[in-house]
Amino acid sequence: MILAKVTKIQAQKRKGRYNVYLDGEYAFPVGETTLVDFRLMNGVELDDKQIKEIKSRENINKAYGDAVNYLSYELRTKKEMRDYLYKKEYGSPVVYSVIERLEKLHYLDDESYAQSFINTQLNTTANGPKIIQQKMIQKGVPATIIEDKLAAIDQDKLLENATVFAGKQVRKQRRKSFQQMMTKLKQSLYQKGYSGEIVNQAIADLELERDEDSEKENLQLLIKKVEHRYDNPAKLINYLMTKGYRYDAIKQALSDED
Repeated sequence: MILAKVTKIQAQKRKGRYNVYLDGEYAFPVGETTLVDFRLMNGVELDDKQIKEIKSRENINKAYGDAVNYLSYELRTKKEMRDYLYKKEYGSPVVYSVIERLEKLHYLDDESYAQSFINTQLNTTANGPKIIQQKMIQKGVPATIIEDKLAAIDQDKLLENATVFAGKQVRKQRRKSFQQMMTKLKQSLYQKGYSGEIVNQAIADLELERDEDSEKENLQLLIKKVEHRYDNPAKLINYLMTKGYRYDAIKQALSDED
């Protein structure tokens, strides 16, 4: 059995890190924990198996340090952590060991992650369940956890968020016809991931009604904006109808212009 002797242990500039020299030559770096666990000091002799074990331990510790740093910015799913460590070129045994350690310490917990993610989405965005679901799928949250957590969402909170979002959309669409505004409003809510039931209830809660004066004013403004594009009145009327204005209202507005 060939043995190598520790001939020098040199502290690095980084606190808690050391360079180990074997038989007068630099061999590998170690952390303070590894130094203590393997009782490394001048004169200690190591065989190939021990050296391999030390290097393996250091690799795991380095990966663990990278993982903790990755977690320091925000919570992560197991999939995100796994992908991150593989991207850092750690092998499967190291990745498995680090993830197992993080789970035991409750630093990685997909169920807690999902609940936290949903709470953040509900409190800081207008996203509905379908969008939240898509985002969690992308982050690798298991389907069973997603299903359970989404089912537990407070429906009153969803309706509140949808209604607030709908009110903002109404203000953005105030220059459009009432019909087009209602169409756009429903589209926006569906695109945000709300169910048909929540969409209909949110719109009903706004108690929206057609304002004939505003409708007439918006129609007149639109006519002035686009009438130069059409030399045929029928085509202009058809265009205005596609924007949600009623035929009789269009005819009256065009008549008022003559």
